[in-house]
Amino acid sequence: MLSRTWSPHVQIRRVGVLVALTLAFATVPGIAEADHSGNAAAEAAQAIQAARDRANAAAQAMFDAESELDHLTLEIADAETELAAVEAQASDMRAGLQQDALRSFANSGTAIPLLIDLDEANDKITANRLALVAHGSAAVQLDDFDVVMDEVRAARANLERRQKTTTQARQNFEDLQERAENEIVRLAEVEKERVLDEQVQHELQRQREARQQQQAAAAAAASRAVSSASSTGSASSTGSASSSGAQSNSNSGSGGGASAAPTNSGSPAPSASPVSPAPVPSSPAPSNAGSGIVCPVSGPRAFANTWGAPRSGGRSHEGVDMMSPGGTPLVAVEAGSVQFKTTRLGGNSVWLNGASGTRYFYAHLSGWAGSSRSVSRGEVIGYVGNTGNTTANHLHFEVHPGGGRAVNPYPYVAAVC
Repeated sequence: MLSRTWSPHVQIRRVGVLVALTLAFATVPGIAEADHSGNAAAEAAQAIQAARDRANAAAQAMFDAESELDHLTLEIADAETELAAVEAQASDMRAGLQQDALRSFANSGTAIPLLIDLDEANDKITANRLALVAHGSAAVQLDDFDVVMDEVRAARANLERRQKTTTQARQNFEDLQERAENEIVRLAEVEKERVLDEQVQHELQRQREARQQQQAAAAAAASRAVSSASSTGSASSTGSASSSGAQSNSNSGSGGGASAAPTNSGSPAPSASPVSPAPVPSSPAPSNAGSGIVCPVSGPRAFANTWGAPRSGGRSHEGVDMMSPGGTPLVAVEAGSVQFKTTRLGGNSVWLNGASGTRYFYAHLSGWAGSSRSVSRGEVIGYVGNTGNTTANHLHFEVHPGGGRAVNPYPYVAAVC
């Protein structure tokens, strides 16, 4: 995430969110466990999942806005580079015109007209006076200078437009972050009220698996529909070509006829995206990669699929961002060994070398639990924070199957969180 300087009202709002989260996590006497007989566990799981869905949707909107903001930041850097280049060109040409004017009036005794500032260098009066005193190619140079000054003005206007758009995008991001943080507060309250015990956890997993099966069935049906449409299109195209060939045979008496090639490959068209993600190379995932893992965040969380989203500095996002209140425990998703380190972008970070051979990366922690060591699955290894290149409390989580390049971790966490 981007490093930003927050306004006082945003800082106050963030303190308010932390207070609300503290109250949401406070222990309430008499709510140690719930009666989940009959359909109570299913109803509690449905309420919790609905709150998680709202929080995830809010997180997705916030992270999409962050990607757009990062994209605009890159565009501003390009616009600033373009402006600097044309301003340097204009400055060089202005110096050349001044030298031409000096040579023209060296022995004339006429007062030398001074060029005005760069912003007004193409003023009509100044241009006319220079044209009168310049010789040879000077008039041509003046025309070129006028063109370059048009480019300077256009580049400045382009930069100002992008800066205005970025200011609006930053405000939109802050508003969406407030909404996402508020949804996390509500989620924490729902999970506390409904009591997230073993029965409810089991029911949540059952409902999650049922939803995934429905999504897989819907995707398969959509794929069959596309294939069917492709086959129909191919048959229609072939039939038209055959008819055309038959007509040609009856007219010309020749025995040959050309058949048309199918025009539809049967592959679904890629969905449109407001921001084109930069390509991120990935390695094939081993069959056991991420199998049997647990959710890395042991508490209320919201996450979104941000794989490949553009990031400042020309980078691409290679993880999944999981929002959670600061201080929420983070656990080892599988047994293995952990190494703790601090990096510029990731802040307090953890590399978990899983027993399966898969490596996992945790970033932005507020602190670690213990020191580098061997760990068991579900063991606390740190706590959610906002260290490194970020402002919001969240976990940046990566999956590296076989210890190789990162792959999209969203399906891994969606299956267990």
